[in-house]
Amino acid sequence: MNIRMYRQIIGLFPLLTVVAAVGCGVPAEGEGEGEGEGEGEGEGEGEGEGEGEGEAPDFLEALVAATDFAALADATGSVKYVAAVTGVAPRAPVGDRCLFQNMERYPFHISFLQSLEGGADLGFDDYIDLVLKRETRAWWGGEVKLSSSPHPITGGPTTVLFALYTEDSPGNRLEEADVVAVFDVLGDCLGPLAPALAFVPTSTEQRQTARTIEGALRAQGIAVVLP
Repeated sequence: MNIRMYRQIIGLFPLLTVVAAVGCGVPAEGEGEGEGEGEGEGEGEGEGEGEGEGEAPDFLEALVAATDFAALADATGSVKYVAAVTGVAPRAPVGDRCLFQNMERYPFHISFLQSLEGGADLGFDDYIDLVLKRETRAWWGGEVKLSSSPHPITGGPTTVLFALYTEDSPGNRLEEADVVAVFDVLGDCLGPLAPALAFVPTSTEQRQTARTIEGALRAQGIAVVLP
């Protein structure tokens, strides 16, 4: 089900109440890592491998509760994600999934992706091509963070801020369609938290673009959080 329709159906119901810091600890200029970052793949229903009982997983394929965020987040409350671009042939090690990485073990996408089966040979140039270059993009990359601020559209008690890595270069800058695509992809991976999604631009270029497309996004049920 499209998340915008999902929001219309259940948006009036209370979302999970979470205790989290307000704001989003995202890169200063909204660019990919290299910055270098990563996400991981695993077996079963979104769990990483090699975890002892009671230990946080290396990654999850879905974040459906505050406890999932808490298990993976860094000291700022942020969790990095890599998610497959819809309509693009799956590429190892991400495949066709959302991957939310354990930030304490893997603070960067690159090291995380290299730790996964099929990702050992992934280099930084590959990461740039697969995440930041529009023509060769196979994965979306960015961060999510829970906030206890009311949602800008629904007024719900929880907001899931999402940032999207883009490159400030011709042909690769943020576009409205990018925000819509990531909103829908992440919505499928957040379960009951999906209606709380809101986009937060993280660079001067992204903020300028976001101001021009904010109204169009809001008409589609997508909130934009601007400074």
